Amino acid sequence: MESKIRKLQNRKKPRYSFIIITFILLSALQVWMLKSFYKEIKFEIPKVLFKPESNFPISEITVGKKTASVDINKISNPSNQNESQNLSSTQINNTSNTINATENSTENTENNIAGATNDTTQATNSNGNSSFELSDIQKKIVLRLMKLPNEDIVYKYQVYPETGYPNDKYWISTDVVSVVLRDCGYDLMELIYKDMSDHIDAYPMDKKGTKKPDKLNDFRVVYFQQKFFQRNALELPTEFKPDDPANLLQWQPGDIVYFQIDEANPGKDVAGMVSNHKSDKGIPLIIMITSDLGKISEVDALSTLKVSGHYRYPYPELSK
Repeated sequence: MESKIRKLQNRKKPRYSFIIITFILLSALQVWMLKSFYKEIKFEIPKVLFKPESNFPISEITVGKKTASVDINKISNPSNQNESQNLSSTQINNTSNTINATENSTENTENNIAGATNDTTQATNSNGNSSFELSDIQKKIVLRLMKLPNEDIVYKYQVYPETGYPNDKYWISTDVVSVVLRDCGYDLMELIYKDMSDHIDAYPMDKKGTKKPDKLNDFRVVYFQQKFFQRNALELPTEFKPDDPANLLQWQPGDIVYFQIDEANPGKDVAGMVSNHKSDKGIPLIIMITSDLGKISEVDALSTLKVSGHYRYPYPELSK
């Protein structure tokens, strides 16, 4: 009887050794599965999330200063020009090569331009006592300007966030001035941005509703561009008198002219440059582009529009 009781007690005892062995085997199986199928996944916040849309130059945050007085005698000396305005011999050669290459494709047009340029680069006042000749850079500007009517350019406003300058056939009126000068060695985008950064109080920032200069766009804004020439170019009469020989002498090929469209809205003013061609009445024509014209055209704007600004840039070299 006692033996039966002992057998029943032995059956009721839990088999702890079996449970422990089973637990160890399951743990080893889990470790093996983790090592076999585990993959490390990393989550990184994109760096571009914290990158600004535009890389503004450090000088964008330059605090404006009061405008310094301009010494005309210093400006008229080419050695005192802003360093960025000086043409190196390499730039002049490159520009000359570009002009010569284009002249080969437009030989007939260039013959007319050359003849007209010879007639207009020398001028004598009404009493014949003095004369002056346009500088070499002014002649280069005229040659570049006279190619525009033959180019496939149409009016359309577009923003160019990478180049600032138009890199296609779509221009606005101020592009006529900025592109011609750029191709002759005067980068208005850089020049205007620097002048605005150094003399922010001199520019009508209230008209645009901003306090900082925008390098890639402000040089194309008509009232900013005109303000730059007021400060840095030779300012000439705005009243055109076709019957006054002395007044006609002031309107030379390559001059920069701004026309008032709406007195209450200076943002609607348009820019152009004086051609070396004249109308049948002897009035200098203007090369310009507007929404009404639709493309680069030579027009008699001096007879029909009010001139708001007339400048010569850079200062011409006057003959003694």
